Amino acid sequence: MLQELFIFAHKAPTLPIHNYYAAFILPLQARLLVAPPSNLNTTLRAVLLCIAIGVAFFGETVDTNDNFVSGANYKLLIRACCMHSVHLAFTARSQINPPKADRSSKHYHRDLGWSGALEVLTSFRGISMNWGVPSEKLPPVYENFLSDTLLDIVRQHFISRTAKVTLARFVQDSSAGISGEFVRHITISITMIILSWSDVTMVYGVVRLVVYTFTKLCGQHFDKSKWPPLYSDIFAADSVRTFWNNKWHCLFKRHMTLCGYKPAFNLINALLVPGDIPHYSGIIGAFAFSGLFHEYCFRCTSRTMFMEQFPSLTFFLINALAIIFENEVKKYTGRTVGGIYGRLWAYAIIIFSSIPMNSQILLGIGPMPGFKGWDTWKWYVPLSLAMKAED
Repeated sequence: MLQELFIFAHKAPTLPIHNYYAAFILPLQARLLVAPPSNLNTTLRAVLLCIAIGVAFFGETVDTNDNFVSGANYKLLIRACCMHSVHLAFTARSQINPPKADRSSKHYHRDLGWSGALEVLTSFRGISMNWGVPSEKLPPVYENFLSDTLLDIVRQHFISRTAKVTLARFVQDSSAGISGEFVRHITISITMIILSWSDVTMVYGVVRLVVYTFTKLCGQHFDKSKWPPLYSDIFAADSVRTFWNNKWHCLFKRHMTLCGYKPAFNLINALLVPGDIPHYSGIIGAFAFSGLFHEYCFRCTSRTMFMEQFPSLTFFLINALAIIFENEVKKYTGRTVGGIYGRLWAYAIIIFSSIPMNSQILLGIGPMPGFKGWDTWKWYVPLSLAMKAED
């Protein structure tokens, strides 16, 4: 059933408009969100949400020349726009105000204008907003914002290129024996985690630098406290819950809550199911949504990806069940999963369960050519992807 739905989505008729136009609807939603609240305002944001989703799913996809990485990332970007549209549609006006704002003040629901709309549009973590991540859970802000940001971009570029070269080496290596293949899969999984972390962090750094430059050129004050680093040390996670809740999902935590957790939680709660089951259903719903999100982007990028298994969905569901298990351990023993054993547990679950998903991704990427001489080191040069490989 699920397989047929993916095939239908892949072959669905398209509208005579590119699907990236869905992103242009988000500023309109953000502008309405920062305006004084009204029923008409809420209705218009919901209508714009429907338009954005329609354009994103049925619009024409940009030709990526059958490049799996470019195609998958493009689709991930478009689907992220859809999630952000959901957030802008269902977030109440009061939730974007500062946490300690005076509700009785006449300025509580004042129009924040386009500057406020830009802040709402670019703040995925809701920093200094009622719905946002508390400041104590965020990484410390850079003391020297510009130089530290530039240094971080260079550092992440180096880590990313090293991970890609390592990945290419191990993909080509087919060591004989079960032990050799086991080590190969483990190394590939660890490398994929590092690669994903470094690439996302690097892109975030570039966006942060662009916003900083644009703000300064316009003669406006740039509040660096609203742009802390994206992740703290993800390798310091001492439980599966910490890895996802406080580390990896910090950027789209609210989006996953709105799109996955709340629908499942509200459905089970409406059935008057007692205890922690509604909450656990919400956790499974959030991770199932994330899994389907990745499955769709991977499968609808390459025609070879219509397999019967769903490794990405399985990966996220295993992690959801691991979080539920950790909660039950704390409930019945009073002990929180953590420390060195918690860290070993967390990364054993994450690394081993990601092996089939990584195989799915590598299948989509296809053969990875080797590197010789300058071709290897050229990857460490900024903007090197624009340079052609030498024969």
